[in-house]
Amino acid sequence: MTQITILGAGSIGCYLGGRMVEGGANVRFIGRDRYKAAVADHGLSLSQFDAPATRLTDIDFQTDMAALAGSDIIGLCVKSQDTDDAAALIQAHAPMAWVISFQNGVSNLSVLRQALPNATISGAVVPFNVTSPSPGHFHRGTAGDLIIGPTAPEPLLSALKTADVGVQVVDDIDGHLWAKLLVNLNNALNTLSGGPLRDGLMQRDYRRVLVQMIEEGLSVARAEGVTVATFNGRHPNALLKIMSKPDWLYRIIMDRVVKIDRTARSSMLDDLELGRSSELD
Repeated sequence: MTQITILGAGSIGCYLGGRMVEGGANVRFIGRDRYKAAVADHGLSLSQFDAPATRLTDIDFQTDMAALAGSDIIGLCVKSQDTDDAAALIQAHAPMAWVISFQNGVSNLSVLRQALPNATISGAVVPFNVTSPSPGHFHRGTAGDLIIGPTAPEPLLSALKTADVGVQVVDDIDGHLWAKLLVNLNNALNTLSGGPLRDGLMQRDYRRVLVQMIEEGLSVARAEGVTVATFNGRHPNALLKIMSKPDWLYRIIMDRVVKIDRTARSSMLDDLELGRSSELD
């Protein structure tokens, strides 16, 4: 049976890997001691904004990187600053694996391709937010389909689809990575505000700051010659127009269009409160 390994099994990795387990895949998780202990003590619980929690037991969770050996597919979920180290570990233990980067940022694929000449490398965009409200529990707070490209291994796709996780396979992943990067600018703003994502977005002054951040990001993308793709079906320019509306109108749009629960917040805020390093200096 195809061996899928999640390397860097934190909030995103545990959620994605857990859904693959639900879809019938053989999944090994590699992550930190605290995640292993939480899953061992409480099981792996998965929930999302529009569905109740499910609980998985007998999870294969390892902390020794030698557990990469024998991996056919590796879902890479480490933070971007750890990509070089992760690539070296993959090269040492599973150099022929199919590696899918489920990471934020736009530089990880080039790093992986240079460090792993014998591996197949695919990029992916995780459009939804995942936090851990309690040990072993991973909650998806927003909507959206996974985007993988330019190709994706069938065992992984099949498991995700069986678990009702929407997936799109695209030919050009770079524009989608840039779109996610622009949306992720909200993570830093949410961390500064210190509350749920929805509470911040309901304030016009908060949205004005975010609009300026995204406009700056778009100008950088243009300078790089990047054609930014849509994110959850909308181009960032459309998001700017929506966020520029007055509060009363934005609230109507938010309730009808944007699927986000009232407790969702950025993982960057979780990192700050737990004293962990974030992906931004």
